[in-house]
Amino acid sequence: MTTEPTRAFARKERQLFLDKADISEIDNLQTRMHRPNKKGAVIRSDPHMALRAQQNDGPAYRPQTRTAPVWDAEAGLWKFWTIGAKLDADTGRSSYHESRDGLHWYQPNVGQWEYQGSSDNNHVCIPIDDTRTTEVLGVVYDASDPDPSQRFKAITFTVAPDHSIFFAVSPDGIVWKRHHAPPILSGDEPNFSFDAANHRFIATVKVRGPHGRSHALTTSEDFTHWSEPELVFHADDEDQELARAVIARRLANPALQQPIINHPEEHGVDVYNFAISRYESRYIGFASMFHHVGRSYEGRNHDGFHHVQLASSQDMRAWLRQGKREPFIDSSPLGGGAYDTLQMLGPSSPVIRDDELWFYYTGVKFRWPPQKWDLDHAAICLATLRRDGFVSLDATAEGGSVTTEPFHWQGERLFLNAVADEGAITVALLDADNRPLPGFGPDDAIALRDDGVRQPVAWRARNRLPEPADGPIRLRINLTNARLYSYWFE
Repeated sequence: MTTEPTRAFARKERQLFLDKADISEIDNLQTRMHRPNKKGAVIRSDPHMALRAQQNDGPAYRPQTRTAPVWDAEAGLWKFWTIGAKLDADTGRSSYHESRDGLHWYQPNVGQWEYQGSSDNNHVCIPIDDTRTTEVLGVVYDASDPDPSQRFKAITFTVAPDHSIFFAVSPDGIVWKRHHAPPILSGDEPNFSFDAANHRFIATVKVRGPHGRSHALTTSEDFTHWSEPELVFHADDEDQELARAVIARRLANPALQQPIINHPEEHGVDVYNFAISRYESRYIGFASMFHHVGRSYEGRNHDGFHHVQLASSQDMRAWLRQGKREPFIDSSPLGGGAYDTLQMLGPSSPVIRDDELWFYYTGVKFRWPPQKWDLDHAAICLATLRRDGFVSLDATAEGGSVTTEPFHWQGERLFLNAVADEGAITVALLDADNRPLPGFGPDDAIALRDDGVRQPVAWRARNRLPEPADGPIRLRINLTNARLYSYWFE
């Protein structure tokens, strides 16, 4: 009996192996999560400014971020907003940065606010009312907005009078005004992204859950009317069991930065920050898991450390942890000059740069200052990954295969992102009943033998796909000593 297709694949939308929803069968292949390669700090504090601020009992700039850089095509620039320049309870400001290449960032003088006797700085902020300003936290660019004055959109967070997120718009990412959307109650650590394909704004707000810090989802199609926040991600009992082992291993490892406080009876984990963004055919989540080891001496908060986990979802509500809950980004060891040795706040969303994904995240050398501590202790860090490289299906020399569920598609050519330079990959097209299509069977396929993020698939007699109107197809992809990341149609 013919199986009805479960999905229609959009043109150019890449299909990854973050779950098995579109897979009928996997034979002798191993699923593997890949960690990005750390490139180090790209935005640091100015140690001279930090020392001067400390000597004057003023605030030192400790750069952190809760957003991804935004490409401004009109200006030909990457724009980026960092936090860490909060001056007092009513005056929050962000630092604004620009870059041509995403690696070398400079601080333009925007002249908006006086700081340490000068307005020659890069401070920007969002006005909440006539007396209060707050930081620019999460920023997206909405090219579809007919009003150029509000194509840059942002969320921010303020404590008084209620813990809430507010919304703002800007023509350039520099001059901001508060948007009229009603505030939403939240703890700190909100996150923000834009699903341009579905024109959906996505925000996560911090709430209390079964094991402490947890995160709720709210969405909007017009940036004005937001859904009621819904709890979607929190730590569970399995996390607590894993956390005790993770903490024990860290405390026994002298190569890693150690927290100051340790109360074994308080060991556990919760979700400090959770960022959701659309990536190709799925939603991905970066969960900054906070392993708390003991309450501070002042009793206000816990000491501890973070790592970042990767999760995926089809609907932003049911989440699958990748890599068996192993870290996607983990602490760097001591001795190498890294900043992410104890605390890290995960990326807001990946930035696609040609054949790579770039992840900008916060690294901090400590949570509670030790007796001797470095003024230069926080930075914005960069890590990179092969495009689509979150999860792969790997085959040994024995070979293996993956067969999809039947689907409809758009496009004329099939492409793979794969590594086959020491092996081979072939693709057969099947009908919904697993019968090879004439001219597209296993013996007709031309083997791929390269390492490439965009490898066109061809068959001996033809390289164009059959017409989509001919009905749904399956793919059977055979791998020998190779690795497969994604496939798509154009």
